[in-house]
Amino acid sequence: MTTSKVINPTHSFDYELIRSNRRTLVVYVKNGKVEVRSPARASLLWIHSFLQANTAWIEQQLAKQKQKQTENLVIADGHSIPFLGQPRLIVVVLGSRQKVILKEGRLYLYIKETGKAKLEKLFHGWLLEQAREYMATQTIKTARMLGLENKLKEVVFRKTKSKWGHCCEDGTIQYNWLTMMAPREVVDYLIAHETSHLKHLNHSAKFWNTVGSICPDYKQLRHWLTDNGHRLWTRSSSF
Repeated sequence: MTTSKVINPTHSFDYELIRSNRRTLVVYVKNGKVEVRSPARASLLWIHSFLQANTAWIEQQLAKQKQKQTENLVIADGHSIPFLGQPRLIVVVLGSRQKVILKEGRLYLYIKETGKAKLEKLFHGWLLEQAREYMATQTIKTARMLGLENKLKEVVFRKTKSKWGHCCEDGTIQYNWLTMMAPREVVDYLIAHETSHLKHLNHSAKFWNTVGSICPDYKQLRHWLTDNGHRLWTRSSSF
């Protein structure tokens, strides 16, 4: 496999070309970048013709992702940030002790010195604590409700960009703690979804029946993170 950056003078975008032992051409647009995967010996003429045929779609995706990036969070004094779906006004307070306090609709960030990276680290640390308290507890309760507590190994948290939640074959359930900014009903749906995988490690009809037994409104909630998840990432991060 080889990877190279290609400056593309005939289009409005450059792209990363990844050649490997495959037979077809495919293009991905993610994080505001274009990636082309091609056979090892594919000619640039073929690749450029392929891109030409898909230019309208690529530019549309780039425009959508650029718009989404403007909707990312800003962790700064005077900005609002959601917690369990409710907007909280950020108030930055300089102090000798770092802590976060949620009070009367405001999120007070006490910090020794201001700075974008420091504020984000403080906020995300607090959000992780809230996730461990709420999501881990609710996962245990849900597993017990389904009679699956013996299959639940542990609940872990990782800020991954590919999945909001994941259930491993060994019974480990993983969540992205940024989910705690989503509406509570969405968080509860995600917990119901991943816990149901302890019984059905697939997306069969039986799996969705199990999800529905815990979360009757799952059909209305299941796409929220796909459609709105970019709003839970800070502007400095790609989603």
